[in-house]
Formats: sequence, C-alpha cells, structure tokens
Amino acid sequence: MNIFFIGMCITMAIYIIIGLIISKSVKDAEDFYVAGRNSPAILITGSLVASFIGVGLFMGDVGECYSGFFGPIILAVGILSIGYMVGSIAFGRYLRRSGVVTIPEFFGTRFHSKRMKMLATITSVFIMMVYMLSCVQGIGGLMKAVTQLDYKICVILTTITFTLITIFSGSKGVLITDTIMFGVFSIATIIGVLFISRATGGWINTVSSMAVYEELTDILSWHGNLNYNYSSGIENLIWAFGYGIAWMAVLMVAPWQSSRYLMARSEHDVIRSSIFATVSVFMIEFLMCMAGVFTHKINPNLESPSHALIWASMNVIPKVFGIIILSGVLAAGISSATTFLSLIGSNVANDILNIKSGDKSIRISRLSMIVVSSIIALLCIFSPPKIFWITHLGATIIASSWLPVAMASVWSKRITEKGAFWGMLLGFLVSASMKSFLVINDLSVPMYFDPFFIGVIASILGIVIGSKTSKITQAEIEARSKLFIIPDSEFDKKQVKKTKVFSIFSLPLSLTVVSVLLFLWIIPYLNGLK
Repeated sequence: MNIFFIGMCITMAIYIIIGLIISKSVKDAEDFYVAGRNSPAILITGSLVASFIGVGLFMGDVGECYSGFFGPIILAVGILSIGYMVGSIAFGRYLRRSGVVTIPEFFGTRFHSKRMKMLATITSVFIMMVYMLSCVQGIGGLMKAVTQLDYKICVILTTITFTLITIFSGSKGVLITDTIMFGVFSIATIIGVLFISRATGGWINTVSSMAVYEELTDILSWHGNLNYNYSSGIENLIWAFGYGIAWMAVLMVAPWQSSRYLMARSEHDVIRSSIFATVSVFMIEFLMCMAGVFTHKINPNLESPSHALIWASMNVIPKVFGIIILSGVLAAGISSATTFLSLIGSNVANDILNIKSGDKSIRISRLSMIVVSSIIALLCIFSPPKIFWITHLGATIIASSWLPVAMASVWSKRITEKGAFWGMLLGFLVSASMKSFLVINDLSVPMYFDPFFIGVIASILGIVIGSKTSKITQAEIEARSKLFIIPDSEFDKKQVKKTKVFSIFSLPLSLTVVSVLLFLWIIPYLNGLK
C-alpha cells in the first residue's frame, strides 16, 4: 500500500458518499432514468465529456503520442469533437423533443415498431457491456500499476464503486458525479502538463527543441513518426480524417452520448452544452497528448507507452499533485462506467421488460445493474485473455449502424420501418463481423476500408432497399411530424437571447483554440526547424 493507493481509496469513498446523498433526492422513475428532465447545460456538458473521456485518453491516446503519433491524433480529435455541435442540432434536440426515456424507445416510437426498439436495445446493450469490460480492465490495470496490488482486488474495488454510485442515485447521480469528475480530471490535466513541461525546460523551449528530436524523429510533426503507423504522411493524414469522422459519428448518436440530451431542461441547454463539450474535449486531449510527448523527452525508454502519464505522475510531479492527477484518471474511468451501467439498467427495465414507471421499474433496473456489473467483474477476473479481443470491437460499430438510421429518422420523409430495421441490422452485423475478423486474425486494412465505413454503406443500402420495398404508414408520418413541433417553452425570450449569446461566444472560443494550437505547438515547432 502506498500514498497513491490511499488517495484513490479516498476518491472512491467520496464519490460513493456523493451518490448516497443524491439518492435522497430521487423521487420517481423519471428522476432515476432522465434526471427529471431538468438538468442545466453545465451538468449535460460534464456528463458528455466524462462519458467520452476515460482511461482510453489518459493511457491510450497519451501512449500513442508518447510513441510519436501526436499530429494525427490531434487532427482526428479536432474533427471528432465537432460531432457534439452537429449531433445536438441535427439529432439531440429532436430526441429530447420526443419525450422518451431511452434512445431504443425513440426508435420504437418513431417507427411504431417493437422489433425496432428491441434491435436498438440489443445493439446498444451489447456494445456498452463491451465498453464496460474494457473500462474496468483499464481502471484495474491503472490501479495495479500504481499500487502494485493484486489485479483482482483492483477490479473488485472499482466495480463496487461505480455500481454503488449508479444503483443509489441513477441518472441524476451520474450527471452530478460525472460533472464533478469532469472538473477533477480537467484540473488534473492542467496541473500534470504544467509540471511535466517545467521538468523538460519549459513548454515553448521543449516544443522547439523536439522539432529536431533525435530520440524519436518527427514526434511533433503533422504526420507523426513514419516508423510507427503508416510509412507516409498522406496515409497518416487519411487515417486521421477517417478516425475523426468515425468518432464524430459516435459523439453524434452513440447512446452514452446522445442520451444526455434527454436529461436537459430545454433544447437551449442541449445546444449550449454541445458548444462547451466541443471545446473541452479538444483542449483536454491536446494538453494530455502534449504531456505524453514531453514525458518521452524525460524518459524515452518506458516499456509500456500507455503508462507514460502514470510514470510521470509518480516520478516527475510532486506527490500531492500526482495523487490529484491519478485520481483524475481514476475518475475518468469510473464516470464512463457509471454512464454505461445506468443506461443498461434503463434499457433492461424500460425497453426489454417494458416497465416504464413506479418503484418496480427502479428495483428491476437496480437489480439488472448489479447483475451486469458482477458479470463484467467476473469476466475481468476469471476469463482467459483470448476472450478480450471483444474489447477491440469499438464504439464505431454502433455509430455505423445507428448514424444513418438516426439521421434519416429525423430528416427523411421516405424511410420506413422496414428500411430502418434492415439499415440498423446490416450496419451492425457487417461492421461487427468485419471488425471481429480483423482483430482475431491480427489484420489491418486501409482506413477507407475500415469496418465503420463499410458498416455505414451497408446501413444505407439496408435503408434504401428496405424503404423501396415497403410503404411508409400514416403512424410513421405523424410520429415524424411531431418531432418538428417546437414546444412553447422553447420560445422563452430570455432563453433564446441566452442561446444567441452562447452561439456568438463560440466564435471567440474557436479563435482561442486556434491560438492555443498556433502558439503552443505550430509556431514553436516551426521555429525549432529553422
């Protein structure tokens, strides 16, 4: 046991206590599932960012940048982060307007189809369980690396923490704890990169010197080190665009992202939260990825690049701040797990068992959460390593099967129930089977043949052929028409004025992001090349 483990234990205890306190304000199923549909933009923003950023950033992306892939990663993040604003405008506000509890229910209501609702439920629950498995593995690995405790103990402690938070307080607790965790890992990000850059001789000097860094060529160039992923800059550029577009789709329609809009108190809060989430995700990614690059200069010989931030937190940064940073990484992982578990619970009760309200619905949801988290923990502890290929399936599978159907459900007058069903089913099956085959056989394909894009094409074909061979019903026409009826509450002059101010404010925010890239990366890098 060390001081870092004590800090993590205190962090987990605090979040459990917060969950218990919030549970006292949960009055009914609507509170439990959609936070009473009364959450302000700050809570929606916090949950959007926290449910997206997890150990995948702090260990995965940081490790990629430590290995020399900074430029393509940042370009991809710049593209994907736009998904928040596009998704909120094109899908999120209509989703909220529908008044449903879950996104599978939205598809079922929009197309008046039980099989559509069930298909959406199965695909979302499957992918979220996969991601929970990956998430718990990541947190367990993080705790083991920091504390040297047995991996099984780390998994059990992690599972108990996020399960208690979620079953006690439901979506309301998830939103609040997500936002707190968002604040914690945001502060940790700033603290971490400042201390690490100071240890390398200062930010600007370090970036300039690494322009001609001999230990790892082109670590900060736009194309990255050409010995790492692809052998040409154009191929790495294509990868960045493809990866960015695929994950932009995730931010637009994935259930653990777009479901946050169901909890907003108004469509104005949906739009405002998307603006802040866009900037927040990009800035956190940029700072943490730069921390990975700086860590390479301090120690270029780490055996595991994914542990770059962990090593820096324990060896470069003062202990008190190192504890904050590692607690922030832990918080990022737990926040993702609580979101997945909360959604699975609501899917089981609302969409599979069709129990929409009352104490019975909440009890069943809580019971399903306990069962699912127990299964995940057992898989992490006892399953042989070969089953973990499934964690590489990725969120882009659900994006490829859901994106065309989600957009068409709002914007197309011709899509039918049959088209939507086959579009979602084919997109999921094609993308999942192709991704599984590639992972199992350790194969790779050019980015433009990525399972995400092939899945999108299959989904669109399913929509077109299915809709051409069936007729749209009057009930489907009426369901779509209702999505375009703006509630009277959205015309509140104060709220409209506030949203306009936020929209105008997005321009200087964009300029700030551009300035950060220019003055903290591009200009110092170019000066170093002279």
